[in-house]
Amino acid sequence: MVSSLPLCLSQPTPTPTLLFSSFGCTVPPLTRAPDLVGLFLPAQWTTISDPQRSEYDPSILSTARIDTAKSVDVTASSDASHHSALAWSCTSQIEFSYKVVECPDILDPANDALLFGHLSSADRAMAKKTTQRRLVVIDEHVDDLYGERLRNYFEQRGMKQGTDVEILRLPMVEEEKSIELVLQVCEAMKKFNIPRRASPVIAVGGGVCLDVVGLAATLFRRKTPYVRVPTTTLSYVDASVGAKSGVNFMGSKNRLGAYVPPVAALLDSQFLRTEERRAVASGVAEMSKMAIMKSPELFELLESHAPRLVSGRFQRMPSSAEQEQQEDVVPGRVLQLSIETMLEELAPNLWEASLDRLVDFGHAIGQELEMHALGTEHELTHGESVNVDMAFMTVLAKSKGLISSAEQARILKMLSSYGCPIWSPLMTKEFLEHALDERRKLSMGLRLPLPVGVGKAAIFHDVEYEECFAALDTFHVLCGPADDLHLKSSAKLSSSVVEE
Repeated sequence: MVSSLPLCLSQPTPTPTLLFSSFGCTVPPLTRAPDLVGLFLPAQWTTISDPQRSEYDPSILSTARIDTAKSVDVTASSDASHHSALAWSCTSQIEFSYKVVECPDILDPANDALLFGHLSSADRAMAKKTTQRRLVVIDEHVDDLYGERLRNYFEQRGMKQGTDVEILRLPMVEEEKSIELVLQVCEAMKKFNIPRRASPVIAVGGGVCLDVVGLAATLFRRKTPYVRVPTTTLSYVDASVGAKSGVNFMGSKNRLGAYVPPVAALLDSQFLRTEERRAVASGVAEMSKMAIMKSPELFELLESHAPRLVSGRFQRMPSSAEQEQQEDVVPGRVLQLSIETMLEELAPNLWEASLDRLVDFGHAIGQELEMHALGTEHELTHGESVNVDMAFMTVLAKSKGLISSAEQARILKMLSSYGCPIWSPLMTKEFLEHALDERRKLSMGLRLPLPVGVGKAAIFHDVEYEECFAALDTFHVLCGPADDLHLKSSAKLSSSVVEE
């Protein structure tokens, strides 16, 4: 499946209606801006021509508008010659397009996807006639598992190591997610003398790898194309789908970053076969986010199948002896729904012009919790931190009367079913206040996405700290502590169901 997401630098107000087809959406072109005082140029869209380039491919040039007006930044005491000062307002219709493509058996040398999956059919045919060069950046753990197959892929395609392909192996872990790691990738790009437009850098790994390579590609020569190949459940449904890249800075998560999407994200769920169970469960937490916010179907699938999806690493399997001859469609359907719902939220708001985002559910305090726990005995993965945040916000939603006790119990039970914690001892009043303060600064207000049902949500701007502190007490009663933070007592969860 392919997602092609054309987006404009500035969108008309109100936000245009989006037309979805499979994994794709189309945003209508820019509307004409209000007329300004035109001194030399008409107030209309003007194609800025470049004959030398447009002779070959006019589609590479942007449609742009330049409005000229008298400068208002001239003082009365300025010299008379300055009173004719001008101001130019430039608007350029910039388009970002990228694909999200399911590519089973991507490391099979007979599969073109790793080299040409980012191209259209016509461009692919032309590219096959030219020499290809690729820099591949791979997480060292993934290299241990799949490095031999990766190198064999390029060898079978006739590409020589060091000449046509360079493979850079790096420790892509949260503790190393820094600008220094980005610069290592940039250095490799410079030494390999990677072509500027025709040879995308390939990132193979989890979310840290995809973020680091994405930021490096964005910085190197100001924009070098790159391809994401996620190898973890979390990155499969989260990092690979959007446009963002980033690294940690001064103890804060992803404070340095950019909004430049890859040319393609190439998805092969077979990588998940070798993922640790805890990591798979963390990925399911990100799926739960979209299920609770906007997809009753996804919620019901996770409610019924999450434990076996984690244990089976999202590989197809018969659910019973009687169904051995039937295809197991649940793993694929859950992955596709997770991607689809994420794209629906991300595509119209690629640069986060609006900070009211349903995809921030689980991240209002979850990211601070993740960084706060890093290096401690209570360390949490990203998905686990998100899971704890979602459990707390579910309790908060109930305390505000947004969901029923039955809906609260149902959500908490689902969140606790696949091996992620729904409670942490670090969730103190002091930490919560700090996390809410950080959220307020980062998002220009709390802007809390909260469930208003199962598979339904809204953004709330008016939540008071005291409401959160009161909900925290209930959260501790319902969700913890317990001997095993990863599996909560079903009796405790069911006890939250009371008469309305």
